[in-house]
Amino acid sequence: MKEKKKIPWGLIYVGLTVVVMIVFGLVNTEFAGMFSVIANLSLGFVALAVLMTGVFLVTEGGIIHMLLRAQGEHVGFWTTVKIGLIGIYYSYITPSSTGGQPAQVVYLRRDKVSVGNSTAVLFVKFFAYQLAFVLCTVASLIYMYPSLKRDDPQLIPIVLLGIAINGLWIIAIPLLFSPKILKKLCGGVTKLLLKCTFLKKRETYIEKVHGFEADFSSYTMKFRSKMRYVLLAILWSIPQVILQMSVLYVVFRAFSLDLPYGELLCMQTMLQASVCFIPLPGASGAQELGFSMFFKSYFASGDILYTAVLVWRFFTYYIIVLLGALVVVIDQLVFGCRRKQEAALSAGKE
Repeated sequence: MKEKKKIPWGLIYVGLTVVVMIVFGLVNTEFAGMFSVIANLSLGFVALAVLMTGVFLVTEGGIIHMLLRAQGEHVGFWTTVKIGLIGIYYSYITPSSTGGQPAQVVYLRRDKVSVGNSTAVLFVKFFAYQLAFVLCTVASLIYMYPSLKRDDPQLIPIVLLGIAINGLWIIAIPLLFSPKILKKLCGGVTKLLLKCTFLKKRETYIEKVHGFEADFSSYTMKFRSKMRYVLLAILWSIPQVILQMSVLYVVFRAFSLDLPYGELLCMQTMLQASVCFIPLPGASGAQELGFSMFFKSYFASGDILYTAVLVWRFFTYYIIVLLGALVVVIDQLVFGCRRKQEAALSAGKE
């Protein structure tokens, strides 16, 4: 009897990632011209923008590392930096940023972190970032309100809508930490699975839902007794948001435009709040349109404005997508090799 060949899912996954990146480059036609544009900018400010992006990613991983340690999980610091980058990468390439946290759960599972625990940690991380982001946006709107009312009053309702939509997460996530609400949600999923009679492993899936409910509930109980870590995550997320939004100021300086830092920081934060809920990967299109609406008055001509959009998107979006794809491919190849070695060792012992 011939041995059934295993499907090389790892290589297929790597191949799909490469295909996604090729399609990404073809769809985003402006991507090809970015490098020639960046080559003509101030090298010092370009390097500073890269450094700021790196610090932002390290901070992302650091917060995840702290929350995992609070739950008794011992995952290496640089592993959590990788997890943070992978989460942002999948958020940027999926509609409405829906792919980030599920991908992180899968990668943390490789490091022996249970699904319930990793989900609880990532929910807390997301809550901390959203709360920090909303607080920064509200402060930005208060600071810029007089000038917006005078010069661009049409932007105010757009920003308020963005604050409201982002604020919904601040309400929704704590509700998931309620055992009663979690029970109702998992019960709803169980009822749905019972109706899906075409599923062969329906009972297995239902058991996994019950197991997840028990795990998630127990891990959220741990966080309720360790609220100082949630507070620390929020406090760390505020400078992280400010750092992320400050990249725009460096881009302006690269164009030899010396404008007030506080004003640009506030405008960028409000722009991000206004478009981040657009159901497109990376809010593509909406980000560029929003940039033109929020910053057209800062540039003398449309050509300079367009170039600024390209450079800004490179440092806030494209560079992370490129780096994330590279890390995903390398990590998948290393993981595949490690599994082969483990399988060979197990076969040798037998």
